[in-house]
Amino acid sequence: MSFLGHIGVCETHGIRRFFYPVSVEIPASMLDPAGCPDGVPIASLFMPDGRQVPLQVTPGASNPELDWRLDFAVSLSPFEKLELKLFSPYPEFAMIEKKGRGALNCEASPPALDDPLHTIEEKRFRSCQRRFSTEFDRSGTLHVVEYDSIPHLRAPASFIRNGLRASLEGVSAFAVGFPLSARVRAAGKYPDRCAAETLLETTACKSWVRLTHLLSRTQTDDELTFNLPLTVSSSVVTCDFGAGGGIYGNLHVETCPEIIWHSRFLPSGGASWSISSGSRTDYIGQAQTAEEYLPQRWFHLIDGQKALAVAITHVPDCCREMKATIGADGDVTVAFKIGEAAGEPAAFGLCCHFLNNIPAIAAATNPQSILLPPVVTWEC
Repeated sequence: MSFLGHIGVCETHGIRRFFYPVSVEIPASMLDPAGCPDGVPIASLFMPDGRQVPLQVTPGASNPELDWRLDFAVSLSPFEKLELKLFSPYPEFAMIEKKGRGALNCEASPPALDDPLHTIEEKRFRSCQRRFSTEFDRSGTLHVVEYDSIPHLRAPASFIRNGLRASLEGVSAFAVGFPLSARVRAAGKYPDRCAAETLLETTACKSWVRLTHLLSRTQTDDELTFNLPLTVSSSVVTCDFGAGGGIYGNLHVETCPEIIWHSRFLPSGGASWSISSGSRTDYIGQAQTAEEYLPQRWFHLIDGQKALAVAITHVPDCCREMKATIGADGDVTVAFKIGEAAGEPAAFGLCCHFLNNIPAIAAATNPQSILLPPVVTWEC
C-alpha cells in the first residue's frame, strides 16, 4: 500500500460520541480506481492502533469531477483527537510495516457495521438498514421513514418557496460499494427561474436524514418552508426547544393545537426568540451573536410511540426570521423568511433524527451533537 496522508478528527465541544458519522473530501487525483486490483477497495483507513475503519469512497458532493468524498464513523471521548492514516492499494506496495505493530494489510472487506446500508435504485431511492429505512425520489423529496417497521411520515416532506415547488431532477445518487451513507443531489429551477438544489442524505448507524436546500439568489420577503407531516400515535405531543432550555409541555388538539417557535435574526448577527401557543407567549429570549444561538437551534417531539429531534443546521445570513410550527396533529413546518435580496447562494438545512419510544430523548439524541460536529482535517 502507498501512504496518502492523515485524517484528523477532533471533538471540541465536550461531547461523547459513539460511532459518529463524519466525512472529508480530498482531491480526486490522489485516488485512482483503475489502479486497484479486483476486489480491493480504492482506499483503506486505519486507526492509530492499526485497526481498519469501514470506509465509503464516492464522488464529492460539490465537485464530483474534482474531489472524492470519504465517509466513515468514529467513537470519541470528550475533547479527544484521533489521527487516522489513509492508504491507497497498489500491487507494487502489498504491505507497509508499522513500527511496533507488525504488517499492515489492505483487506478486501473491512470490518462490518452492525447496520449495513442497502439501496435499491428505481424511480425512488430506498435505503434500508436493519432498523431504519427511508425512501426518497430523484428530486430530493422524502416519502417514507420507518423505524422498526413503524412509519413516521404520512405524506411526502419537501421544500416549498413562496407556495411553489421547484422542478428538480436528480443529477447524482451515491450508495455504492460498502456504504455508510446514501445521498441524492437534485438540481433545477423554480417557476421564476431561480436556480435551486436539494441534497438529501441518510446515514447508516444513525437514524438521521439530512436535508439541505440551496437557492442561487434571494428576493426580499421570499419564504422557504419545509413541511414534515408526521404520523402521531396520540393526541398528546411533548416537545422542548433548545431556546427554551427545557421541556415546554403538551399539545392537545382541543386546548393547545400548536406551538410556534419564532426566531428573529438581526443584520448585526444577534437573535431573539419567543415560544407561544395561540395568543399566549410563554418564553422570550435573545442571543447576542449567531455563534451563541447556533447550539440552541433545535427541538424535540415525543408522542405515545415515536420521537423526533430536529436540528436547524443552516440558516443563511440574509434570513431575518425562522418560524417552527408544531401541531398536535403531527404537522411540522419550518419556515425561513428572507430580509433582503441577494445575488449569492443561500443554504437552508435541517437534520431529522427519528427514534421510537424514547422517554429520555434529550439524553438519547441531543441535536447539539449534530449542530456542533467534530472537526475533520486532511493533511497529505
